[in-house]
Amino acid sequence: MSYLVLHMDKFKKDAIRGIQSHNRRERESHSNPDIDYSRSVGNYDLHESASDNYSQTIQNRIDDLLMVKVVRKDAVHMCGLIVSSDKSFFTRMGKEEIRRFFAEAAAYLTDFVGRENVVSAMVHMDEKTPHMHFLHVPVTPDGRLCAKDIYTKAALRKLQDELPRHLQNRGFQIERGVEQQKGSAKKHLDTREFKQQQEMMAAMRQDAARLEAILFDLQKQIELAEAQQVTLEEENESRKKVISEAESRLKNGPKLPAANFFNFKEVLAHAQEKLNAYQKALSDKEEIAQERDMRERQAQTLLYERDRAHEAVRMAQSHIQALKTENQKLRASMAQAQEKAASALKDMQDFILFSGNQLRFQEFQLQREDERKMNARNREQARLAAERDRQIPQEAEKPNRPRGMRMR
Repeated sequence: MSYLVLHMDKFKKDAIRGIQSHNRRERESHSNPDIDYSRSVGNYDLHESASDNYSQTIQNRIDDLLMVKVVRKDAVHMCGLIVSSDKSFFTRMGKEEIRRFFAEAAAYLTDFVGRENVVSAMVHMDEKTPHMHFLHVPVTPDGRLCAKDIYTKAALRKLQDELPRHLQNRGFQIERGVEQQKGSAKKHLDTREFKQQQEMMAAMRQDAARLEAILFDLQKQIELAEAQQVTLEEENESRKKVISEAESRLKNGPKLPAANFFNFKEVLAHAQEKLNAYQKALSDKEEIAQERDMRERQAQTLLYERDRAHEAVRMAQSHIQALKTENQKLRASMAQAQEKAASALKDMQDFILFSGNQLRFQEFQLQREDERKMNARNREQARLAAERDRQIPQEAEKPNRPRGMRMR
């Protein structure tokens, strides 16, 4: 079963224009190569009164609050929730079912933040994984602009628990994201590292395919060499038989008759015929021996090539196995990194979404440090004031010293 991805981020006034440009694809972004602008026409906004001017819509909502205090320049004007899951979750669904999934999530989040505060619920279908950007003005139930009072740790945990259950009740096979354990490394796989690992996996698959092709060719060469070796051995046996027959004829052939004055011509002709046969047998034997030696050398060469091919096959199989093992490790590492990226970080959960959050998190840390220092100063001042308050009654209670008498 797949896990729900739910991330929250906060935006100040000066960041709203850039968020609008990204969500509505008002201009091409070179910083995000995952966007396929040819598919941007498939993006859609699920909010019934979606705005094409986020800043104006947000300002109108803030004006409706009729707040007594002036809104601070560094106040959070908009909050964003990203809803998504892994790619395999969406590949099992059609476009209408994907739209229903995001519509159900948007309906739940609308009830959570209040319909009058929703700015947009844009679904992006032009990136590698479908996801929804749900944007709203952070207005508390008592009419204050205060994001930190809305997204407390308890509220975020409740949101992470209840939204998956809501989607399960609507028929979607999805589970709550895994929380990161306390003390574990707070590290997630960023987009660049993820793509680098994907490229490494693709390169390893190409190497494995190339080695498997080489392995196939080597096996065919081995089969051919073994077949040629059998043929050579059969030919050598045939030539050995021919040589043996020639030697037998020379050895066991008819003897020349005794020559005399009357038959010397016949004996001479017969001797010449036998000599020619003997010379031919010697020539055939020498030729066959040379050809046999050549065939044996060819056979030795084929055996050597076969052994080399076997060694190459063994090395290729070993390399392929190593690539498969490394691929499995890489997949496990990527799965672990993706699981960490999908978990709800307890201490930094408000600052995970975009790369600019690091600066906002640093600002948040500085603000917290200033608050701690101010609280420490206030406590010290209160302590000093309390000591002064205790000293005043003590001085009032002291008896007056009698004045000394002057001697005449």
